[in-house]
Amino acid sequence: MSADSVLHIENLGHSYGKFKVIEDISLSIGKGEMSALIGPNGAGKTTFYNAISGKFKPSKGKVFLNGEDITGLPSHRIVNKGMCRSFQITNIFAELTVAENVFSPLVIQQNKHFRLHGNVFKDRQITEKAMHTLEQVGLSDRADQAVSTLAYGDKRLVEMALVLVRGPTVVLLDEPTAGMNPEETENMISLIRKLAKNSKTTFFITEHDMKVVFSLAEKIYVLHQGLLLAQGKPQDIRANEQVQEAYLGRKTHA
Repeated sequence: MSADSVLHIENLGHSYGKFKVIEDISLSIGKGEMSALIGPNGAGKTTFYNAISGKFKPSKGKVFLNGEDITGLPSHRIVNKGMCRSFQITNIFAELTVAENVFSPLVIQQNKHFRLHGNVFKDRQITEKAMHTLEQVGLSDRADQAVSTLAYGDKRLVEMALVLVRGPTVVLLDEPTAGMNPEETENMISLIRKLAKNSKTTFFITEHDMKVVFSLAEKIYVLHQGLLLAQGKPQDIRANEQVQEAYLGRKTHA
C-alpha cells in the first residue's frame, strides 16, 4: 500500500454459496485521483461497491481507508470514517426542502436531537456548512424549495450535496448521470470535475455512459465476470483489445 493511497483494496472477493460474484480484486486509489469502475451488466460492480461500503462483509480480502482497515464495518461507521456513497436511484426526502435535506445528515453526524423545523435553523455551524455545500452544487438559491418540485437533474444535485456535507475523503458515485438528459449530464460532469479540483475529496465512480467515464477518469478499472480484466489510463483502456471485446462491443482481429 503506497503512502498516498486513500482507498486500498487487497484480494477482495465475495461469494453466494459456491457462486463467486467477485474474486481477487486489488486496486489502490491515490488522494485526489479521479477513478472509474466499468464493466458490463453482471460484471460484479454493485457487489464490489456494496462490499467496500459496508452493505455487507466481503467473503475475503481487505479494504483500507486512509490506511485503516475498515473491512466488514457497517456502512454508518464507514461513513463516519470518511467514505460516502451516492446511489443510482435518488435517496432524498421529497417532502422536505432542499436545505432540510442537507441539514439531516449534519444533525445525525453531530448527535443533535431536535426537530428539523425547530432550533436546527438556529445552529450556526450546521447552517453555514449546509449552505456552503449547497453553493458548491449550485443550489443555494433553491434552499427553501421543496425537493418534490425540482427537476430530476436538480434532485441528483441534492443527493450530491447530502454526500458532500458529511465532509468525506472518498466519495463512491454510483451512476451519477443515470436518467439525465444530455444537458443535465454535461452539468454533472462539470460539477464533478470542479469538485474534484477544488476540494480534498477523492471520487471513485461507476458509470455505464462511456462519455462520462472518459471525460472524467484519470484511471479506469474494468470488471468482467467478477474479475479485474484491465486497469489503466483512458487511452490504454480504449486501446485494450480484451476490453473492446468484453465490454465496448468490438471484436478483436488476430
